[in-house]
Amino acid sequence: MAFILLALGIVIAIIVLGLVFVPMLIDEAAIIELAQEQVRAATGGDLIVEGGAEIALLPSVELQLGDTTLDLPPQSADAGRILANIGNVSIDLSLLDLLTGSGDFGEVALTDANVQLFSPEGELQTEIQLEELAAQGLSIADQPVGLRATVKVVNLEGGEPLTVKMKGTVRIPAEIDRIKIDNLTTTITGALSKPVLSELNGLVNLAPIKADLDLLAQTPGGDINGDLIYAVAQSPQIDLAFKTSELNLDKLEPANPASSADEAAVVEETQPSPKAPPVPLPVGPLKDLDLKLAIDADSLITAGQNITNAQLLLRVVDGVTNLNYLRGVLHQGQLDTRATIDVRKPEIDAEISGGLKGVELDSLLVSLGSPDTARGRVDMAWDIETKGATVDTLKTGLEGDFSVRGNNVAVTAVSVQGQMCNAIAQVNQEKLTKPMPEITEVSALDMLVEFDEGQAQLEKLALAVQGVALNGRGSAKLDSLDFGATLTAKVGETLSELDPACRVNERYVAIDWPVVCRGNLTGDPNSWCAVDVQGIIKQLLENEAKSKLRKEVDKLGKDAGSVLKKLFGK
Repeated sequence: MAFILLALGIVIAIIVLGLVFVPMLIDEAAIIELAQEQVRAATGGDLIVEGGAEIALLPSVELQLGDTTLDLPPQSADAGRILANIGNVSIDLSLLDLLTGSGDFGEVALTDANVQLFSPEGELQTEIQLEELAAQGLSIADQPVGLRATVKVVNLEGGEPLTVKMKGTVRIPAEIDRIKIDNLTTTITGALSKPVLSELNGLVNLAPIKADLDLLAQTPGGDINGDLIYAVAQSPQIDLAFKTSELNLDKLEPANPASSADEAAVVEETQPSPKAPPVPLPVGPLKDLDLKLAIDADSLITAGQNITNAQLLLRVVDGVTNLNYLRGVLHQGQLDTRATIDVRKPEIDAEISGGLKGVELDSLLVSLGSPDTARGRVDMAWDIETKGATVDTLKTGLEGDFSVRGNNVAVTAVSVQGQMCNAIAQVNQEKLTKPMPEITEVSALDMLVEFDEGQAQLEKLALAVQGVALNGRGSAKLDSLDFGATLTAKVGETLSELDPACRVNERYVAIDWPVVCRGNLTGDPNSWCAVDVQGIIKQLLENEAKSKLRKEVDKLGKDAGSVLKKLFGK
């Protein structure tokens, strides 16, 4: 037994002496040259170490590598060059603790690294600054390993960089085939107007990389709680599903929006326009992702509209965003819409279809800044497509149709019966003595708008009111929202019930009562339309003249017949 212990002691002594003297025999230049050969053989790239290398083996393995440049050529046909400049790499490992598995065995730190990613054409696409990446208390005994990092993604247009700070713990088992993440907190600044805080927990398998994580995040638009799957070898690579009590997309503003906000304020002042029902068009950063996104929100706010019990399913892959559905309750109506946005070319190509059933008009119009305009419930449907590189070209490039149908709707901004009775009283050369209805009670509404060549064409408008039937056509310019329309009204005898001066004889029933509408869709509806009384009087005079002429012709025909009878004795 003593002999065995003595033999082990001699072996250990030899090993210790070797560890002490080996660094003296190591040629650092030879090590760097060997590393360069390996990088060149594996990638075809260049490794340049200008700061030299420092190596020590006792009391622990220490490696210091400074001022290192790694230049990698494109590794595939659709990849670009990668250029990395690393300020310092520090590795401090205890081999004894590593071999015995007795807990912590060291730490690794990397600082002042700059990585540039180029396109296949040689243009700089992404620049990343790694200020710090440190792992403390390294262990492969499933013990907590401290992790911290500060990463900046440079804004190539000169704005604020995107900064990501991480801090937390991970656990690595002896097999080193997976990493368990424990409360890894991240703070992201520079992406939105306010920082985004998140906490990750879960498991990361390393071969191939697949992360299955629980995500808690605090965003300017609301808190989310969901499941995040990242699988580098699968499609979708990112699969995110989360629930939230409220998500306000309007508060998810990009960082440094001052200049664009000022420009938007000028546009809004000079060209005010109402906001359309919300149809999110997620492009921008999403276009390069392979993503599946599912949202379940008690309240989803976008474009100033609040969709309750909202459900959204989104798929982004190969530059095409498919909004499979956005469903929920909007202004007491049921929203169901879909969209496809193709951003693979400089011009965005978008298609949007869907509908809103049973929407309450007053609630919708109040949210659009037009209170006291109409009330009642209608069904809306849209099938629209557009192309363009800017917001303006997307708006003026609209093609497709939008329809509205409803029953028992009240137009509270104008009284059709009042306007018609005023016109009839003028024609009758009398004055109204009774108060007219202040609103228009519509028994049936049918409207069709077609978009084409920068205009919204009112192809069909059918409005049924007691005593009046309105039909018409018109158009509006999509850039200025100036519009014009000509409506024709047919009047019925029931109008006389409103006032004796509004009595309708058969002459009035036979003519089309012209209603001329002009204005801007952002203006006051009361000033849009007026009955063309002079046009009506002109029609009546023409009809009277035609009627008298017909009577004279008929009389002449009878008189001629009598003369002929006398002449021929018949």
